[in-house]
Amino acid sequence: MTRVRFILLAVLLLLAALTGCRSAHTTSAILYIDEQSYDKAVQVIHDGFQFRDDEPDAFYYLGEAYSHLAEEAVQADDFAEAMKNLELAYESYTRALEIDSVNWTEKVDVSLKHNYTGRMRQAKLDWDDGYFEQAEGHMRLAFAALPDSLSPVKSIARMKMQMAGNDEFQDKRDDLLHEALGLLDQVLDSKPDAYELQANKANVLAALGRGAEAGEIYEKLLIEHGDDTDLLLDIATLAINDGDYSRAADFFVDVIDLREADTDASNDDDNKDMLVSAGTWYSMSTIGRYEDALVVLDRAANLEIFPLVNTILTRLRTYYNYGKEVKNLAEAETDPVVKAEQTEQFKSLFTRAVEIGIAMTNNFVANADGFFYLSLAQLELGDFSASEANFKTYNELQGGTPDS
Repeated sequence: MTRVRFILLAVLLLLAALTGCRSAHTTSAILYIDEQSYDKAVQVIHDGFQFRDDEPDAFYYLGEAYSHLAEEAVQADDFAEAMKNLELAYESYTRALEIDSVNWTEKVDVSLKHNYTGRMRQAKLDWDDGYFEQAEGHMRLAFAALPDSLSPVKSIARMKMQMAGNDEFQDKRDDLLHEALGLLDQVLDSKPDAYELQANKANVLAALGRGAEAGEIYEKLLIEHGDDTDLLLDIATLAINDGDYSRAADFFVDVIDLREADTDASNDDDNKDMLVSAGTWYSMSTIGRYEDALVVLDRAANLEIFPLVNTILTRLRTYYNYGKEVKNLAEAETDPVVKAEQTEQFKSLFTRAVEIGIAMTNNFVANADGFFYLSLAQLELGDFSASEANFKTYNELQGGTPDS
């Protein structure tokens, strides 16, 4: 032992004796850690446990020593050794908190966060660079460093799903998805109530074509977490994949309602596009939920500073198509009172279509479809000259049959 180290050790031992709160073994371990002799620090603390095993300092610095050993193993590319030491570090830190959480929580939290964020930061770098195997290794190490956090597991599953959707890995697609599913199930065995992992499992099942199983999970989660917008979007995606566009539109609208009710403006960026999508789906002839379509499409228009061609055209087409449906109902109606109400309704819808059509053709003079639907709505209202003029413009601009 050098003279300087001997003097420093003597001073620390004296302080320990005066305070009565730190053993000589722990004090010696601190010096070993300062000298980067981490194995010696681990050994001396374990030696001290023969005399006393209820000292929070000892377990905290044991965690520090194991953390440094884990870093050395990472640098040496020894995954197994790094995993072992991170697990031991977590156990040691946890034991320190069990003995004295009041005085050690802040320090332990800092150390745990350091171990965790270091691995997750490197995982992100590797993931971004396409080094998926290395990224997964670091995420697994992050989970070992802080098993209370489920983010590493979710990230691995998400990465494997991303890989499965990449053309480069198409020959391994199902294998990657099954690996993600196996990892999620492994963690869910010990954390069955982990809500976000359940949602991720449903996502993987949906990607594997096991929509019924995914739907069962989603329905259960929906009852318990119906205000989670990410969950609602996941269920909407499953509905889209199943071709159930009416259901998907309902969930889109629910998401937007929740977003507009909160105080976070940062999550509202795609609200307008989602409203247009929902309105487009509602107005499909196979769905025919025109009233719902008009409500959400008008909401979308109100979110635009300047009119956009897709929004205004979808509104114009929907008002016209709804008017046609109501007109057909009126023509088949035998009750004169109901017939009169329906007649008034379809005329109102065609009138609104004309108003929107005029606005569209004024703003988008080169868009043929605007003139086409404006012409059709004017024809329904008996404005034959205006209808003929706009239909002529439509033919001049494009001709043929417009999008329907």
